Amino acid sequence: VRWIRWAMALTGKQMIAALNAQSDSVNTVVHNSTSILRYYHTAGMLHTQASVYLSEGDDERAYVMLKKFARMYLLVIAEHNAYNTKQYQTEKLKFKRLCSQALAKIKELKGVITVKYDKQGDGKTGTTSIPAPAAPPPAATPSTTTTKTTTTTTTKPAPVPPATTSSNPTVDQFALLRVGSKSSLPSKDSKNPATSPQYPSAPALSNPATTPATPAGPPPARPVSNATSATQFSSLRQVLLPQDLTSRFMKLAKYNTSKGNETCGVLCGKLAKNKFHITSCILPPQTGSHNKTSTYGEEKLIALQESKGLLTLGWIHTHPTQSCFLSSIDLHTQFSYQIMMPEAIAIVMAPTDRRCREGVFSLTEEGMVVIGNCRESGFHPHPNPGRLYIQATHVDMSRTKTQFYDLRKK
Repeated sequence: VRWIRWAMALTGKQMIAALNAQSDSVNTVVHNSTSILRYYHTAGMLHTQASVYLSEGDDERAYVMLKKFARMYLLVIAEHNAYNTKQYQTEKLKFKRLCSQALAKIKELKGVITVKYDKQGDGKTGTTSIPAPAAPPPAATPSTTTTKTTTTTTTKPAPVPPATTSSNPTVDQFALLRVGSKSSLPSKDSKNPATSPQYPSAPALSNPATTPATPAGPPPARPVSNATSATQFSSLRQVLLPQDLTSRFMKLAKYNTSKGNETCGVLCGKLAKNKFHITSCILPPQTGSHNKTSTYGEEKLIALQESKGLLTLGWIHTHPTQSCFLSSIDLHTQFSYQIMMPEAIAIVMAPTDRRCREGVFSLTEEGMVVIGNCRESGFHPHPNPGRLYIQATHVDMSRTKTQFYDLRKK
């Protein structure tokens, strides 16, 4: 990220320009092979996040989310070949109305934010850093499905561990997270800063016997001051995982695991005070084998999420006979989640892997580009696979209990 040093307080015009650069990062490439329901669901999540920020008085983040929502509707959904079909007229009318309201609110917030920062700078001098508006990242193609593609491959390729910035091996992240009431993932290696505020750089993995360092992630919210930086509105937001999530998920997956078949679930939750709280796990209708899982019934899944007001925050699946890693199919599945929600995570449960039974992963910036441009399906090689994903550094544990929804056939 390039930085501009300003010998003055951040003005309203400068803040609006920085926020616009962040909102313009939403991917606007239309893929008609992706269900328009998926796009509507993603737009709905952006609108929900904006509503939360508005209710909390966070005008800057609300502005960014509303602009992302408007861009998603106007530049993606409205250009989808299913937009004018009778089947989706209810959604069309609903989101058209929401977009009109959003545009009016964006205009209002622009004025409020401009006045706020101009008043802040009146009669003051100082130095403030704001990121120079950068060109959006290379266009990436959303996966056409959030599930693992059915394939005739019978064995997964040798696992490639995620990238690290130290010589320490991959460790069980949940074991680290559970050390003490406030334990967390290791911090990022300061010598390898992220090149983009959207995705974290590879973390320096701590030795399991060592006390974890302070968690990486966005700094806590604080009042606007002369030293406010616009980057605080673009950092990855923290994701909080319930402590009972994995153990209870494994109980629901017990039968499949005993047969050596995979099980998967969708991680859902809420946004509050700029943090994502995973509150629920939905097990959609699915079929599984020892190396893949295929889900179906997307309409039912989305309907449940919307009825409960749940955001999609990632997914969890088992590797009953494999080690703890993301296969090439897993990478494509994670991409489909992360392109819609940058903070989305992939949890892998590998009960037979003595080295690492549980892992929390996310794609790197390089991984998002490589997987987004990959047109292969099934198990297939990727260049430099160890650099495509890392152990997620923006997660921590919470003491809340997980609500499970099992939609599988009994």
